[in-house]
Amino acid sequence: MSLRSRRISVITSPVRAMCAAALACWISCPAAASADTFESGLTAYERGDFTQALKIWSKVAKLNHAGAQHNLAVMYDHGQGVPEDDRVAVGWYKRAADNGHAPSQYTLGLLHSRGHSVAKDMAIAVDWYKRAALQGHGKSQFILGVLYDFGKDVARDKNEAIKWYRLAALQGDGRAQYNLALMYDFGQGGLDDPHKATEWYKLAAEQGNTKAQYMLGVAYLQGDGVPTDFSLSYAWMSLAAANGHVRARQYRSHPWQKMSREERARGRLLQRELLQRVRLRRSVSLDSPNRMALPTVELVINTQRVLAQRGLLDSAVDGILGPKTRAAIQALQKKLRLPQTGQPSNELLLLIDKD
Repeated sequence: MSLRSRRISVITSPVRAMCAAALACWISCPAAASADTFESGLTAYERGDFTQALKIWSKVAKLNHAGAQHNLAVMYDHGQGVPEDDRVAVGWYKRAADNGHAPSQYTLGLLHSRGHSVAKDMAIAVDWYKRAALQGHGKSQFILGVLYDFGKDVARDKNEAIKWYRLAALQGDGRAQYNLALMYDFGQGGLDDPHKATEWYKLAAEQGNTKAQYMLGVAYLQGDGVPTDFSLSYAWMSLAAANGHVRARQYRSHPWQKMSREERARGRLLQRELLQRVRLRRSVSLDSPNRMALPTVELVINTQRVLAQRGLLDSAVDGILGPKTRAAIQALQKKLRLPQTGQPSNELLLLIDKD
């Protein structure tokens, strides 16, 4: 039996999986006069005073503040400070979505895809997903990737799938990174590069994706896209096994049997180190712009070199993420049609390398 399997990440999150802590994310402030009032509502919400938050945001929402409209929708959706009311929630999601609020657009996509409180209509769902995705909403980008990958309710198009997977992967979506790795690994959509596959597997694995951890273990066992390394193979498979991956439990003995005493000791040490790395990576929310990990000097230097080679940076390659470097990154992100964060990332370097 082959150790490798093409198991793709699919959409499993329920409609009501929107965490209450996400209320403050992706907030738009179209009217400066209402911004302070909106913040006072957020303060009330965070201290658990839902009634006051609801009162404040109800006033701000009437001023066409998309963030307040979205938050009202979530409160009616979850019954926070008000009786649960799906109809009212959908109404506020729609108003926020019409005002360009990406998370509300994404939520409407979910609702229409499942017929929850609205008519089930995949054409409408895909339209809302695309509106959110074009604004850089990672979850919407991932869902579009899956839909086009499998031809579910849209014409099957591997190139479209790759485009949306890549955009989501560049924002740190582990499921998209894993699916993109599979496409490189199994030659899907014109992609066939074991080295690229292992790079994307690694990014997903370090976020805790157990399937990617297992596939990375297989890659190190077979020397597929990376040099053969039984210790690393054992470490990644053991990590996946500890997270409940059945195949990893079955096959981690394969590298173990090939290892010397020293390699086994190294394998155990690597397993502990990888576990710590994964925990650290997962402690930083990739969805929150307020909790971004600081880039390493090495990453900044590598990014500056690439920018200089492309004629986008004329300042020194010094490892300092200054205004010129940020502006150059934003220029490149704009060219690649990515969210213009001005932040370097390993994912961005991978995309530059392909481009």
